[in-house]
Amino acid sequence: MRFFFLFSSFFLTFDLFAQDNYPVPPLTENRLFYIQHSKNFNTYVYDANFIIPNHLSEKEPVNIYRIVYTEGGIKKPLTTFQRKLAYGIEASKISSNIYKLKLVAYSGFQLVMKIGQDGKAFVETTVNNQTIILTRMFLKMKEGRSDFNPKLEYVLFYGFDNNGNKTSIRFYPS
Repeated sequence: MRFFFLFSSFFLTFDLFAQDNYPVPPLTENRLFYIQHSKNFNTYVYDANFIIPNHLSEKEPVNIYRIVYTEGGIKKPLTTFQRKLAYGIEASKISSNIYKLKLVAYSGFQLVMKIGQDGKAFVETTVNNQTIILTRMFLKMKEGRSDFNPKLEYVLFYGFDNNGNKTSIRFYPS
């Protein structure tokens, strides 16, 4: 039931919350969430990596790639720099099909990937004392900074609260 609600609400969520003129990446069956930022429209996509139904790959439980809209929307792997310093994830297994995920650029957010009763993976996180099922992040970068020394102004987290309601939370990093 949760999957049906999430799936049917997925398109509405991004129409309502989408940044002005930002593209929405094509939906995949195993989509966890995606990240966009204010520097350009390029999008970093995080999909669950199942080896068989209901079983995630222990070695690489999340498949990460980018959609390069500045080059016509082509799908590409992350560069080494992006994987190691920006958009990569460190994953550690907690128990069967539960993984703790950390974004390499900001390990302060704990993301937990789980498998629901419907066999679909999802990511939970807690932001400002509110737990949500994460579907999207938007990074507002401070103006005037180089790509090699970026600073965040704020992060918008989009997803669903524990009652299945769409939510967005703004976080200001210290």
